[in-house]
Amino acid sequence: MSRFHEIKLELVRPGPPHNQLLSPLTPYMALCGEGSPITFHIELEHHQLLSRLERLRYVTPEDRRSGMAVPHRIREATVVEMGEDIARIFGELRTLLAEEWRAVGDAGHGTAGNNSHLIHLRLVLSGSELSLLPFEMASAPQAFPGEGLEKLLQSHMPIVLTREIRRTRPVPIPWDRPLEPRVLLVSAAPGGLEIPLGEHAQALRAALEPWVRWPREKDNDDAPPLSKEERTQQRVLLAKQRLRLLTNASIEDIYKKCAEEKFTHIHILAHGDYLEVGGERRFGLALCKHGDPQEREVISGRRLAKALHAEGTDGSTRSQPLVVTMATCDAGNPGSVLVPGGSIAHDLHAAGIPWVFASQFPLTWGGSERMVASLYPRLLRGDDPRQALFETRRLLFMSAERDHDWASMVAYVTIPNANEFEDQVVSFFEHQMRRAIEVSLDRADYGATEASVKSALDDTDHYLELWSSRLPTGDGVKERARRAEFYGMCGSVAKRIGLLHYKKQQKEEGKPALERSLAAYRTAMEQWALDEDKYHWVATQLLSLTAVLEQSPQPAIFLMAHQLAQRDLENQSGSLKAWAHGTMAELEMLAKYHVPSQSIKGDKLIKTVEGHCQAILDLVGESSFEVHSTKRQFQRYIDYWAQPDWLPVAEAAVKTLTPRREPTQTEFPPYD
Repeated sequence: MSRFHEIKLELVRPGPPHNQLLSPLTPYMALCGEGSPITFHIELEHHQLLSRLERLRYVTPEDRRSGMAVPHRIREATVVEMGEDIARIFGELRTLLAEEWRAVGDAGHGTAGNNSHLIHLRLVLSGSELSLLPFEMASAPQAFPGEGLEKLLQSHMPIVLTREIRRTRPVPIPWDRPLEPRVLLVSAAPGGLEIPLGEHAQALRAALEPWVRWPREKDNDDAPPLSKEERTQQRVLLAKQRLRLLTNASIEDIYKKCAEEKFTHIHILAHGDYLEVGGERRFGLALCKHGDPQEREVISGRRLAKALHAEGTDGSTRSQPLVVTMATCDAGNPGSVLVPGGSIAHDLHAAGIPWVFASQFPLTWGGSERMVASLYPRLLRGDDPRQALFETRRLLFMSAERDHDWASMVAYVTIPNANEFEDQVVSFFEHQMRRAIEVSLDRADYGATEASVKSALDDTDHYLELWSSRLPTGDGVKERARRAEFYGMCGSVAKRIGLLHYKKQQKEEGKPALERSLAAYRTAMEQWALDEDKYHWVATQLLSLTAVLEQSPQPAIFLMAHQLAQRDLENQSGSLKAWAHGTMAELEMLAKYHVPSQSIKGDKLIKTVEGHCQAILDLVGESSFEVHSTKRQFQRYIDYWAQPDWLPVAEAAVKTLTPRREPTQTEFPPYD
C-alpha cells in the first residue's frame, strides 16, 4: 500500500493568471476529490495582504539602509495572523476537509510519531495573486489534531504541501536515472555581498560522503600499492566528480557548466534582489556579471531556466536536472502580479524542472545552512522527497525559535503518476544503499587499521539495517524481487567479510562468514522468481560458495542457472549480456564440481572460459566495471580458494581480463 495519500486541490478563477488583485469580491472555485466544485471568496484585500507580508521580511525595504528590523513580536504576531487567515480559507473547502479525514481513516493515523503514511496535499494555483498567499503557514482548523497550531508540523496527521502549475500534459520524472547523483553548487556574491559558501559546500560534501568511492589498487601486479597520500589525493578527485563548485557565477558560467557536465541536483546559493519587468517589481537572482565578478546582474527565473537546460556540447543532449534547491531570499516570491510570469521557483518549474525547493520570504543565514544540511542527506540516500520536505520543515521549526524559515520553504513539484513515482523512489533508494555498501566494503578492504575496518563494517551494517526496515511484506512478484535483492546483498556483504579474514590468513574466522553468505544467497533464491533476469547471478554465487565450502553439489540449480544465463546471451545486449558471459565463464569452471558428467575438460575448458571473458571485453570495454568485477571474482579462486581443478582456469580468465588501464566504474552489479 502507498505510503502517501494524495489529495489534489485546485484553486481556479476565470481569466489569465496575471493582472488580478486579491479582493473579497473575486469568486474562486475549489476542485478537490470527488466532491462538487465549491465557490468561495478570500476575505483579504490585496493591499492588506502585502502589508502583512511586509512584516514578515525581518527588515523592510525602506529600513534596509538604516538597519531597522521588524520587531520580533510584530513578526511573530503576523505569522499567527496569516496562519489563521489561511486556516479560514481551507476551512471553507468542505471537500478538502472530507478528503483529509478520509486519508486519516485509510492510513490509521492517531498515534504521535506515525510516519508510515503521510498526506500529500498537491496545491494547484491558477492565479498569480494566489501564489502570494503563504499556504505553508496555515494553522490547523477546529477539530483537527493540534487545533490552532501549525498544520504542516503535526505528528498525528502528517501533511506535506507542495505547489504546482496546471499542465496540459505530465512531465516525465526519471527519478531513478542511470546517472549517479551529481551535485552542482552555484554561488555568487557580487559587490562585496556575503554568503555562507563554506558551510553549504561542507554540508553537501558530507551528504555525498557515503557514495564517494575509495581508490582501488592498480591491477598491474608489479605496481606498488597506493600510499596514504596517493589514496587521499585520488579520493579528493573522486569527490570532485560528485560535487562541483561554480563560484562567482554569471548566467553564462551556469550555461557553460551545465552544457559541459550533467547534474542531477543543482544547489544555488546567492542573494535575491529586485528586478523590473514591464515596469513592475519582481524578485530575481543576484549573480555576477560575466567578466566582472564584482558587478551585480539580477537574473529572472526564465533566464535561469534557459541556462539550467543548456544544450550539451555534443549537440545531441540537454541538461535536465531533477532537483533545484535555492538558498536565496524571495526565490518563491512572485512580487508583482500585474505582469505575466511568477517567482523564480515558479518559472523554473514551468520550464520543466520537476522539483524546485525555494523560499517565499527572506531566508536567514542559519536557516539556509540547516535547510541544506537536512534536505540533501535525505534526498541523496533515496528518501521520498516529500518525506524529506516534511522532515526538513519540522527541523527548521525546531532549530530556531525566532524565525519563520519553516514556513518560508516552498516546493514546486511534478508527480504525473503517484504509484509509478513511488516505485522509482524505492528503486533509487535501493540503488543508493547498494552503492553505499560497496563504498564501505571497499574502505574495509583497504583499511589501514583495525579501527578503520571496523568503522567501515559498522557503516555497512547501518545501510543493511536501513534497507531492511523498508522491505515490503507482500507476496507479489514485485515484493519478492525486492526482498531477493536485499538478501542477495546480505550474501555479498557476508562474503566480503569472509574474504577480509582470508586475506589475513584467518581461514577459520572467515569460514563462518562464508556460511552466512551462502545462507543469504539461498534465501534470495527462494524469494526470486525463476524468470527474473538476475536469477542466474545470485545462483552462481550460491554455487561458488557451495564448492568453496565443499558442501553437497547442486546440479539442479546449476542447470537452471546455466539455462537462464544462456537465454540472456541470446536475448540481451550490452551490460546484461556482459554479465551473462561472466556467469557462463564461472559456471563452466564450476561444472566439474556440480555436474561432472557435463563438464568440459582440459584445454577446451580454458579456451571456453577465455572466450566468455573476451566477449565481456568486446561488449563493454576493458575499463568497464563488468570487467573489473569478473576479474576480481576469478582472482579469489587464485588467492583464497585455490584448488587444482580450477586454478589454471581462473588464471587464464584473470589474464584475459587484465586491462591496460584503470576501470572507470559507473555502476555496481547486483551481487559480487
